[in-house]
Amino acid sequence: MRVKHRWSCVILNKTKGRALSITARYVAAPRYVAAQQIAIKAGRLAHDFFVQRNTLAVEAKGRQNFVTQADRAVEQLIRGEIEREFREDGFLGEETASAFSGSEDRVWVVDPIDGTHNFLRGVRYYCVSIAYVERGRCEIGVIFDPEHDELFHGRRGHGSWCDHDELEQRLRVSDCASLGSAFVCLGHHDRHPEPRYIEIRRALMDKGAAMRNMGAGALQLAHVAADRYDAFIELSLNAWDALAGLLLVEEAGGYAAPFPGPQGLRKPAPALGCAKGLARELVPLVAA
Repeated sequence: MRVKHRWSCVILNKTKGRALSITARYVAAPRYVAAQQIAIKAGRLAHDFFVQRNTLAVEAKGRQNFVTQADRAVEQLIRGEIEREFREDGFLGEETASAFSGSEDRVWVVDPIDGTHNFLRGVRYYCVSIAYVERGRCEIGVIFDPEHDELFHGRRGHGSWCDHDELEQRLRVSDCASLGSAFVCLGHHDRHPEPRYIEIRRALMDKGAAMRNMGAGALQLAHVAADRYDAFIELSLNAWDALAGLLLVEEAGGYAAPFPGPQGLRKPAPALGCAKGLARELVPLVAA
């Protein structure tokens, strides 16, 4: 994907039914364009680290919870680009979250490499996730998959899209309405046992759902928006993993459960994004 494509593509103005250039989009939402540009740049850097991952020093933040020079370098790049363009905005990144003390009125919420465990093992299922939150509501979501050169992006009220091979395709969630025919991503972390996860898995099995856990919540949500999976569930997800993908699902016509929880952006909360036809069955499982 060439970065300059971000300046040459067209979008459909739903209110007037005519094409607008990316310049018009830039005037309307500079953060939206910037988020896409930054995600691509950050993804290129992440990929450079990926091909030399065996040389990286790995630190354990906790049980099965890893961080590397790559995570920190990619987050630093994203933060630097945002601070240069939008100096008044806050920044909440996974690797520096403990030091966050700014306002949440206008804040970028970033996971530099979602799927670090996959990344370290050479599994090509990881991504860069960037969300922009204004007055408590996510307005922009961008997820870049460097290994498959796919840029998923959305802006509230303007749909969600996937750019690949110089083409921009509008995203639509699946029309699946029965768990008996659903392909569900059931995410969980490996840091401590969670009995409710087993209960949900059993309930989904009883309904006949097929299940996967791919190890990168943000990218799985993007794939729900793109009709590759029918639902994504995780009982405890951080804002930097959830926000961008949930907006993509919502803008693709799906159901996104309210997020974050009552404790705000800095605390993990349950996350659910799915085809609308599955929400009635899935919401009680996650809320129980």
